[in-house]
Amino acid sequence: MRPKIYGLDKTSLEIDPALFEWSFWCGTSSIAAYESETGTLIRNFLTSRTGVAVLMGAIIAAPSRPPIVAAEPFIAVLAGDAAFTDEMKKYTGRLLRQIVEGLGGRWVRRGVKVNVPSRYGTGSIYSFDGRLELAVIA
Repeated sequence: MRPKIYGLDKTSLEIDPALFEWSFWCGTSSIAAYESETGTLIRNFLTSRTGVAVLMGAIIAAPSRPPIVAAEPFIAVLAGDAAFTDEMKKYTGRLLRQIVEGLGGRWVRRGVKVNVPSRYGTGSIYSFDGRLELAVIA
């Protein structure tokens, strides 16, 4: 049986409206990753409508597990193996934390073991602590 192929359209890869006024501080240790093509691909995906939905869904559905694992297949397709060097994984973790905090979530703990096949051995977990309000925008 052939795998089902899903496409990401232009709208799904636009920046999520909740992050229009958000800004990322990469820190001095992540400047090279931030300025790289791979870093840009990762940042563009994680801040996209799809990226935010993936992260929020993972945090809400499994608050005791690192949400980066849910975004990993997308990052792998968009950025390839270059996204999984130690430097890029640290950059991705810093980026993910600031995105979640920008969405109203909070960092809970780092070093949580990933229990599924993944290129990440550990990751951080996050919570929205009931501070998440959803509204339908017409």
